[in-house]
Amino acid sequence: MENYFFDFDGTICESRHIYAASVQKTFEARGVKVPSTEDIYQAMGIPIDVSIARWAQEGHRSDLAQTLFAESMAEYALLEDDQVRLFPGIVKTLTQLKLAGKQLFVCSSKTHPEIAHNLENLGLLDLFVDFVGADEVVNHKPASDEIDLLVKRHGLNLSESVMLGDAKYDIRMGKNAGCTTCACTWGAFDPASLKKEKADYTVDYPLEILAI
Repeated sequence: MENYFFDFDGTICESRHIYAASVQKTFEARGVKVPSTEDIYQAMGIPIDVSIARWAQEGHRSDLAQTLFAESMAEYALLEDDQVRLFPGIVKTLTQLKLAGKQLFVCSSKTHPEIAHNLENLGLLDLFVDFVGADEVVNHKPASDEIDLLVKRHGLNLSESVMLGDAKYDIRMGKNAGCTTCACTWGAFDPASLKKEKADYTVDYPLEILAI
């Protein structure tokens, strides 16, 4: 492998608990049916505004979807810099891949500015060649748009590329793009669902990526 497409939340870092707390606090404050923590975790991998719009509709307040999204993200922004946690071993893994001359990318359901902020805050920005957010493509995961865009930008060979992620959406995106896939179990909320996707590789610890 020469090109590594990483999902962000749940693969490089853990921030789902912050998303869940922020969304639930906002929905409760607005008097809208609060989505469960499990529902929020299950939705990780697709853009949060899409999920919030669905939950607002389920709470019979579609008119508040944009407000709920904006307020949830404002609440999240107050917490993320202090509470986002890198998974053990991920920095060493990324650094060794970089030193070996591999090209590292991020494919995320966050927006491009959000990914940039997170990578800079975590001290990882220099390790990545490029990153794509959901705001840069027409179709979000599991569609292959994010990988397709990076392939176009950098002239990548998909036969030398691997998509790594903790959710079924990541594996399906990699398969739809036509590259190798790797299921990362350390951040997976639903390991059984991830296993059913039958990724080409499954790793339980970040350093195992080096053996792919």
